Amino acid sequence: MKVYLSHITALRFWRAWSILRPLTLQEFHSTGKVADANLFPSNIYQTSAVLRDCAIRECDIHGLFDELPEMPELRFCLKDRTDGLGAKPWHILHDGKEGTKSSMLAERHRSLLNYPRGSFVRIAEGLFVCSPELVFVQMASCLSFGELLALGYELCGCYPRSTQKSVPLVRRPLTTPNRLMAYAARLNGAKGAKLARAVAKQVRAKSGSVMETELAAIAFTAEVYGGLGIAEALINAPVALSEEARRVARTDWVVLDFYWPKAHFGIEYNGRTAHASADQQDRDSRKRDGLMVDGIETATMTNSQFQNVTECTALLDRVSGRAGKKRRKRRAAHADAHRKLRRQVSKFHQQHFPF
Repeated sequence: MKVYLSHITALRFWRAWSILRPLTLQEFHSTGKVADANLFPSNIYQTSAVLRDCAIRECDIHGLFDELPEMPELRFCLKDRTDGLGAKPWHILHDGKEGTKSSMLAERHRSLLNYPRGSFVRIAEGLFVCSPELVFVQMASCLSFGELLALGYELCGCYPRSTQKSVPLVRRPLTTPNRLMAYAARLNGAKGAKLARAVAKQVRAKSGSVMETELAAIAFTAEVYGGLGIAEALINAPVALSEEARRVARTDWVVLDFYWPKAHFGIEYNGRTAHASADQQDRDSRKRDGLMVDGIETATMTNSQFQNVTECTALLDRVSGRAGKKRRKRRAAHADAHRKLRRQVSKFHQQHFPF
């Protein structure tokens, strides 16, 4: 018999998996615009496209979990069942056999879909986890546009491994925007697939933090969804310096949170506690001076500026104009749609982070 973990249980597993297999900052920045496919679980474990021999009865599920190997990721995603009172059920996908009623142990999701290749990742004997791409589609059935957008950025990003910002390790990315789009396009008939396809087109890779996601989500998302639809930027891309600039910055390259090469302009989000230290301020100053030597201007976006919708929009629109994208007058209803998008993205982060 086999158990297929799905929905929020699978998401919790993959979050823990990415934390336990971190990248150094140098590895993160060297991945380029998208991550190496070898990083992803579908290229590490065996995969399947078939729901088969699903364990449905309580005794079968309990029996399987009693024999599971010691995996920290499993302990984390299943710990709700061992926390005593108020335990949440595991989310299990099955193929529609008898005994499919949900219980305190398992929230069962019946499915008769034809799944694309790589939908289920085998992590132990008799235990499969829905792939990150499938989880993205599954979560579309219970999340709003902005919440699902935030999840997409998380799955394609490299957030800090812990809340200690000084730790130079980041989570391993789980997928890419192109993989999300391709998977959602192939999965027909799934609840939430239409929303997943629309949202996946708006996701950008390589966000390095929750706040970078919030800024990117409102900046690059199309206006029809409440975003500003500004000119595309490189996210967390290393910028090589000239010889003269290297002497000033004391480094061969620097990383900008958002960089528009055509405009020779970058934005740094200043919401990290590390910016309060004298050493960090000194490094930031050398970084700005080195970039200035190479003709690259930078601006800082503080949390208070980001929260001020008018001020934030004006800055991003100016940058977009410098990058060569002319802005058309936005429709009257855009302001409400923009605030709605902000609220939805923020709501997801408030509910799921810190993690």
